[in-house]
Amino acid sequence: MNFNQLSQMEQMDYLSELLANEIFNLGELPYHKLLLGQQLTVKKGFHESLKAENIQITDVLIKVVEEEFAGSPMASFLREYGYSITQSSEFTEVVEQLTPERKVTLIKFSEFGFPVFINTVINSVEVKPYAQYNESLRIIHKPKKKRSLWQNIILPKDELLVYDGWLNVDLDIITKETIKENESVKVTQSKYSSFDRTFIADIVSALGQPIAKVN
Repeated sequence: MNFNQLSQMEQMDYLSELLANEIFNLGELPYHKLLLGQQLTVKKGFHESLKAENIQITDVLIKVVEEEFAGSPMASFLREYGYSITQSSEFTEVVEQLTPERKVTLIKFSEFGFPVFINTVINSVEVKPYAQYNESLRIIHKPKKKRSLWQNIILPKDELLVYDGWLNVDLDIITKETIKENESVKVTQSKYSSFDRTFIADIVSALGQPIAKVN
């Protein structure tokens, strides 16, 4: 059988069967009830099946799968696989490092353009279109001392540094400077303007190279 010569409907049915087989290999639970490590095993097995059969992934196929299999991880799996094969995504390096249950430190700009430093545990990542962008990185994670999951959307134009483990760093030491100090008062101000790229360079200089980054 040549997957790439099948009709679109036949391709979707075949992909659905491949994914179902990977899930059933772990038991009778549906995907969303599997442990994070088991979900990662499913994704890895699915990707290995795609590679073994030389299945070519197109944007059109991913879009149709996303519409027909709402709520299924299949579209995300296909998108990640396609990017890992072409190496064309801004996010390939980050996706490879942000594995479920991994402790990392995320450093990025807030929506107002000022540094944010997050110690967190990764739940999942997904690459998908967002607004006018062909791709964005959606990171689901649980920050240190928080009970609920958070979401961050990283766009191709954004800056992101990923460090392994939870770093214990006083961000103020790096980002602020003292403009006035006496016995009763100390006045500081940020060294950086909004979305100042110098901040990223200074962070890398102070902390060393990250395990992954965007821009």
